[in-house]
Amino acid sequence: MRVRRIDSDGDWTFGAGRASYADRTESVAQRVKTRLLSLQGDWFLDLSHGLPWFDLIERPADLAKVERAVKAQILRTDGVRRITAFSMSVDPGTRAMAITTSIVDIYGIETQISTGA
Repeated sequence: MRVRRIDSDGDWTFGAGRASYADRTESVAQRVKTRLLSLQGDWFLDLSHGLPWFDLIERPADLAKVERAVKAQILRTDGVRRITAFSMSVDPGTRAMAITTSIVDIYGIETQISTGA
């Protein structure tokens, strides 16, 4: 599946013809990252897209529940075969969360994906 490539600011790329699209492994990794950074109900074309972050991070946050939800979201992403590594860190001082995961996609390629601070 080809998807529109996203730039460093998280915006869709335009004007470069086929170079504006990601395919195969890059496409799968981008879809995973996009789903993890998206709020559920925020995309009008698919209200189930993304995670219910506000529900997941209510105080006190159940980090085991957050991890299960994030992993489930990754595994539900088209093109993901399995998760080979996963780490999640939370900085209560800055209220930032970072997620790093490695996946194997349907093309048999392992890719590392990082989100957050």
